[in-house]
Amino acid sequence: MFKTLVLLFVLSISTLKAEENSDYSSIYDETQKNCSEEPKRSCPTETEPCCKTPPPPSTAAYNAPARIDVCDSTDIYFTASFIYWKIEENIFVSKFQATDSVTTNNRSHFSTMNYDYKPGFKIGLGYNFEYDDWNAYIEYTWYHATNSVSRTRPSWASFMAPVYNRTTTTSGSEIDFKLKLDYDFINLDLSRWQYEGQKLLLKALIGLHGSWLDQDITSAFNLNGLNITNNALFAIKQWAIGPRIGFFYKWKLLDCFSITGKGTTALLYQKFTKIFLKQDDQDTSPAGPTTLTTTERKRSSVNGLFELMLGLEFDKYFDRNKYHFNCSAGYDLHGLASHLLPPGWLALHGLTLTARFDF
Repeated sequence: MFKTLVLLFVLSISTLKAEENSDYSSIYDETQKNCSEEPKRSCPTETEPCCKTPPPPSTAAYNAPARIDVCDSTDIYFTASFIYWKIEENIFVSKFQATDSVTTNNRSHFSTMNYDYKPGFKIGLGYNFEYDDWNAYIEYTWYHATNSVSRTRPSWASFMAPVYNRTTTTSGSEIDFKLKLDYDFINLDLSRWQYEGQKLLLKALIGLHGSWLDQDITSAFNLNGLNITNNALFAIKQWAIGPRIGFFYKWKLLDCFSITGKGTTALLYQKFTKIFLKQDDQDTSPAGPTTLTTTERKRSSVNGLFELMLGLEFDKYFDRNKYHFNCSAGYDLHGLASHLLPPGWLALHGLTLTARFDF
């Protein structure tokens, strides 16, 4: 009986093994069939990098953002500025000589233009992005000024000649001179305020600068004893555009008071749309009065622009931090280089009062 049971157990194991081998054989045969029907494909293996890409910091451990952030805000702010600037442009008005002879003249003097402070304004609109606390800002500046001066021949000079009129051998007694300047420009900036310490804030910016500049110079030169006047008009019209970079800084003295300033520069492509000169000469006898007119419209150049400012600022949150207001007073210096402007550059400087409101 025992031998019978052992024999049956051995036969059962052999039967199961045969069925298993039969199943694997069928699977192998089917696989071989599929492989023979389909072309073999090679799978490229990716090369592992030698090291992982450094991830960005999860916390603002350095260069912490310092932009104004009011509660329940729209992230929009407005600015308005009153400017009281003065032109600095070395324009010559007239020339005085002791005698009218080049060989015997032992004294000469060039008279330059006088300028006064004139008002203007700026308006701006900004937006604070949630992405890394960046800020976009656009500002328009309007400055239109007219300066006039009169020059009379001094007692030591026997000869007086104009600078913007035709060179004449007829001496004059008085000249009335006027400069009219219309200067409009727009700055578009992308920037980010950040802490460089507990008290120093820094904002680097990149952007664009665009400007329109018109200058008109007129002179009326009264001639001695002839009771006639030689008039002249010199006009320049241009526009410019180019990239702009710079920085703003703020050093907190108290919670609400800071020393603030800026320094920016731009490289501009300048296009002169009109260069116009007209001269009326009344003393060209015996030919009679003549008028000389020249116009040029095809000239361009590449020149630089710089801006500097230093001032004081007050800023404060109010109404449970739902709004923010700040105001500043500073001294601005704005310089534009140009090979065509009479002295080669144009500078404007003076007081700037600015108010900003965030909501």
